[in-house]
Amino acid sequence: MKGFILTTILVFFVSASLPAALPRGGAVKRSSIAPPVTTKAVISGLEKGAFQSLPPVLIELSDLPSSAAVWVEVVKGQLRNRPGIGTTVESKFYLRRSGVGVLSVPGIHKACRAGGVYTLIVKMSDHRGTVRLSQRSFELFPQRVVRR
Repeated sequence: MKGFILTTILVFFVSASLPAALPRGGAVKRSSIAPPVTTKAVISGLEKGAFQSLPPVLIELSDLPSSAAVWVEVVKGQLRNRPGIGTTVESKFYLRRSGVGVLSVPGIHKACRAGGVYTLIVKMSDHRGTVRLSQRSFELFPQRVVRR
C-alpha cells in the first residue's frame, strides 16, 4: 500500500509540473536555422550594366520547388547587402517543369522609365519562407532629345 501511495504522489507532482514546461498558448518557438536554399536564379540581359534602352531580360531558374512562387522586383538605387522591398514588375514563365524555369520580365520597362541606377531582385516564396535568389544592379541612360 505504501508503494501505491508513493507512486500516486510522484505521478501527481510530475503531472503538475508538466504544463509549466510546455509553451503557453500554443506558441512553439521555431528554429532560426533554416535549411539552405538550393534554388538558383541567373539573370541574363543586364550583364553590360549600363543602357540607353533596356534589353529583354530573362531569368533562368534551377532546383525550383514545384510549389514555390517566384516574382521580380525593381528598386531605384543599389541595395548592396541591405534588405529592400521594391516594386513588383510583370514577369511570365515560358517554361516551368521538373525544377527548371525560364522567366521573362517584360514589366521592367514600366518600372524603369527615368534615368538612374536600378536593382532587379528575384524573390521566391515557399513553405520555408521568402528568400532573395538573385539581384543585379544596372544603370539606365535614356536618350535625350536636344531641341534647337
